[in-house]
Amino acid sequence: MDSYEIHVEVKKRHYFEQRYFEFYLVRNGKRFRPPVFVGIYSSGRISLGIKGWIDEDYYETISSDGVTVNLADSGLDVKLFKVLGNLIPAGGSIMVAYSMSWGESNVHKNTARALSLGIPPIVTPIGYLLFHAGCWADFRDWYYSEGGNEGPKKLQGFKPINWDDATMKAKKVTRILQEFIKKKTIDDELEKKAKERAKEIMHMLSSYTHLNF
Repeated sequence: MDSYEIHVEVKKRHYFEQRYFEFYLVRNGKRFRPPVFVGIYSSGRISLGIKGWIDEDYYETISSDGVTVNLADSGLDVKLFKVLGNLIPAGGSIMVAYSMSWGESNVHKNTARALSLGIPPIVTPIGYLLFHAGCWADFRDWYYSEGGNEGPKKLQGFKPINWDDATMKAKKVTRILQEFIKKKTIDDELEKKAKERAKEIMHMLSSYTHLNF
């Protein structure tokens, strides 16, 4: 992947089906920090009908020996989310924080602002990455209010359950994006980019070539 190698560190958690993980990029033997993904992976519990999921923090800017790489600018972000999406089964999900106590960058700030403007989640910066991970059939915008102990705001995307579900959800998503594109554009680069993503996503959904079950 563009001369980078992937190194993953995994630790057990008290739930047997869950693992804590850190996902690093390595080039020429040198590890970039912070890890691009940090979080919890669950294989799910079939007996309870719980599908596999990932709950993570995503770091867009990494560095090593004075060399800084922005994953969005280099085009690595989409490739990395595709790799991550391969770990998620049909019906499973990925949840990504978009408010960060540390390491917040444009992908987080612009996602938060886009959601506040009513832009469809799938064409926000993080939603777009979740789409490329295959987690686009449904979205949930999470914000837990816990009396002053609020956790980070997160955007969660779900994989289609099966082909019929994908077909139905693709039609629904396409209608939403068509309506979004028709709306008068605010003189804002954020919304313009969202409409560009919408056109790309509609084109990809029309062929289904990216869906694997």
